[in-house]
Amino acid sequence: MSSTNNSFRLVLPDDWEDRSVYHFMGPDDSGVQHGLSLVIERGVTTELSEYAQERIDSVVESRPNMQILKEEQRNLASGVPVYEVIYKWVSPGGDVTFHKLAYMIRDKIAYSFSANFSKKTMKTIRHEVDRIIESFEPGPAG
Repeated sequence: MSSTNNSFRLVLPDDWEDRSVYHFMGPDDSGVQHGLSLVIERGVTTELSEYAQERIDSVVESRPNMQILKEEQRNLASGVPVYEVIYKWVSPGGDVTFHKLAYMIRDKIAYSFSANFSKKTMKTIRHEVDRIIESFEPGPAG
């Protein structure tokens, strides 16, 4: 299945800023309602690694008991660079969740993906999320 979002057109005044957020619902598996969030930020002037590190540092500050399991910069099949992080977090109540973050910047537009998993779905649904992110093709700037 392929999906694009051309559901609407909206004209904003010059002093308004588009900070679009999309949330895609995935399956409920092992008591976890899975989803993938995409935040779009325009006017980004930092390099990808710096942009990603600022956001990762913010997560580290807000989440004690988190452990980064994987952190790397690579290219999607389309050639777009992506900075990915996978971390494990133990909540104050002892629940363990896994999180995937992926960041891209193209034409001063940043795309930030986020998804959560259980231990079981890290081995299953995470691969679906990986394929979704791999299929991402940013549109033209503007």
